[in-house]
Amino acid sequence: MRKLLLALSMGAAMVSAPFASHAQQVGNGDLFINGSVGQAHSNVDLLTQKNDTGYGLNFGYRYNDTWGLEAGYVDLGKPSATGSYAGYDYKGNLHVAGWTVGGNGKFNFAQNWFLSARLGGFFSKTKLDATVAGESFSFRGHDTNFYAGVGAGYNFNRSWSLGINYDHYAAKADNILTKTNSLGLLSGTLEYRFGI
Repeated sequence: MRKLLLALSMGAAMVSAPFASHAQQVGNGDLFINGSVGQAHSNVDLLTQKNDTGYGLNFGYRYNDTWGLEAGYVDLGKPSATGSYAGYDYKGNLHVAGWTVGGNGKFNFAQNWFLSARLGGFFSKTKLDATVAGESFSFRGHDTNFYAGVGAGYNFNRSWSLGINYDHYAAKADNILTKTNSLGLLSGTLEYRFGI
């Protein structure tokens, strides 16, 4: 993950130099689409491997490149658990994914640089696939909760930007977990905007 973030940072620095002189101001309103990929982390105690690759895809509209609405889909990976209990070996993975709907803000604080924030509803599906003593089991749960995130990035030009974000997702699964599953996604995000 550190290598991914380092590569994104170095790439942004290298690409920004030739684009900086050609960067244009954003328009009054933009549709946008962005994709993110990075490392997801779950706080569930019983997991022995709490990290996995996560990704997301969002689209929406942002007025004056400041305030907007978004909708998207996020997959927070499949952290896993392995071990033995009462002489029986077990293994399993906990997969959380779902749809998001919310608002976002983007705040330009220096030439081409910005901070961002997002907040909204997370409509999650949790699936636990487990094998205990050679027997397979599968459990599912659904929840409506929230997501929130912050980020920073660089506008290469009128249409393209690259950022680093941290997003938090809350997902209950009453028939699987006793507590709310708090998940984090640290990711690099590439965004394309097109004016309307």
